[in-house]
Amino acid sequence: MRFKLNFLLVALVTAVLLVSSIFSVFALRHQLEQRFDQRKQEIASKLRANLAQALWNFDKQQAERVIDAELASQDVLAIRVIDERGRLFLEHARKNAADIAEKDLVSARLEWSGDGAGEALALGQVEIDFSREYLERVMFEVIRARLIEIVVLNALLGVMLYAAMSRIVIRPLLDLSKAFRELASEDHVSELKLRGEDEFGEVVDAYNRIERRLVSDIERRSAVEQELLRTNRELSATLDTLKQAQDTLVQSEKFASLGELVAGVAHEINTPVGVALTGASCLQEETRRMQVWLDQGVIRKSDLAQFVARVDEGAQLVMSNVERAAHLIQSFKQVSVDASSDERRQFRLGDYLDEVLTSLRPKFRHRRVRVTCACPRDVEMNSCPGLLAQVVTNLVLNALMHGYDEDGAGEIALDVRDEGDWVEMICRNDGHPIPVEHLPRIFDPFFTTRRGRGGTGLGLNIVANIVTHRLGGTIRVSSAPGETAFVVRLPKVLPTPVPEALVG
Repeated sequence: MRFKLNFLLVALVTAVLLVSSIFSVFALRHQLEQRFDQRKQEIASKLRANLAQALWNFDKQQAERVIDAELASQDVLAIRVIDERGRLFLEHARKNAADIAEKDLVSARLEWSGDGAGEALALGQVEIDFSREYLERVMFEVIRARLIEIVVLNALLGVMLYAAMSRIVIRPLLDLSKAFRELASEDHVSELKLRGEDEFGEVVDAYNRIERRLVSDIERRSAVEQELLRTNRELSATLDTLKQAQDTLVQSEKFASLGELVAGVAHEINTPVGVALTGASCLQEETRRMQVWLDQGVIRKSDLAQFVARVDEGAQLVMSNVERAAHLIQSFKQVSVDASSDERRQFRLGDYLDEVLTSLRPKFRHRRVRVTCACPRDVEMNSCPGLLAQVVTNLVLNALMHGYDEDGAGEIALDVRDEGDWVEMICRNDGHPIPVEHLPRIFDPFFTTRRGRGGTGLGLNIVANIVTHRLGGTIRVSSAPGETAFVVRLPKVLPTPVPEALVG
């Protein structure tokens, strides 16, 4: 920058000096030309006056003296006197007259008037060769002096400008540049000292204000960062606590669902077991009566036929109820084992869904809500049935809890479609729709509309996490008056490891 400024100023001054010198040279040349023309006219007039008498008297010596006197001048090269008949009367020239290229020829008419009376007589003319060498030499000297003057002035000006620019501009700029670099790389820097009240002083003052403000902002930012770090640590600790609490609640929810399943199945099994027990008691009573008759020997054929009929009826009653209890126990056993182990195995989806819905039947005993399942019987999956059971259970019970009033009637349908490597399971109900403003938050943890009435807000969040993170599928929900549907897409073969999926 220093070089550019110096070069610019020196070039500007040089241009000004050159323009000024050109005008001065042209003016001087014009002045010298005028003086040269005046000099030629003076010499011509003098020779016209002095040579006329010598030519009238044919005094060659006098003419030579006059001509030699004028040849002493540097600008006169040669003088020729020609009489009235055109003959050369006299010619004198300087030795180097032939070598000089630039010449001016001036002619003057020679006349004689005698004593001044009467008309002047023409005696001839005088021709004078003037040299322009002197004029050109003077111009050369002037131009050289001007050029030397420009060079000297530029040298002096460059030195002075360099010193002035270094002191007034460059040094303050370097200080400002250094200060800005320090300000950009360090948190705390010292203020610059004012060097005057000029524009740089204003710039320095502005820099100092910026520096003070930045330092203040940095200190405030440091304090905020410390506060944010502390808050972040507290939030991290709180988040860890919430995660632990969520895991605990998830486990509690899981075991609570399992406990409700046990209670419901126990109540469901109690009826066929009680009927079977009553039938067995009746059979036992009939057997004792028959034994008495045999001991007394009073048995009759009709009594024997009646005994056989009653035993057959009791046996059928016992067998049907025992089979019903065995089926309930088998369904409960399979579902409870899967729910507690989360192990992966091969299973038929339709049969397993029937077992899950059978275990949920006690929940619908005193409700007017019907549960149906439509699933192709040839669909097989290699996945975690316990997790799938938890998903189906939560979806069905969530529909029952939130979709219908205590005395409400309706249908919860579980429809399964085979899509090649995937299955799509749709759990729909015709109960109360989900409000539109709740749909974006339906899978958020702890979000529930039944706070204080048994709702924890974890049911659908658990479903979403299981479907997306454990079973490698997707889940989305749609709701409108007359139908609310949860659409779950699952791979038939659970990938390993399970990819992260999106909750839709």
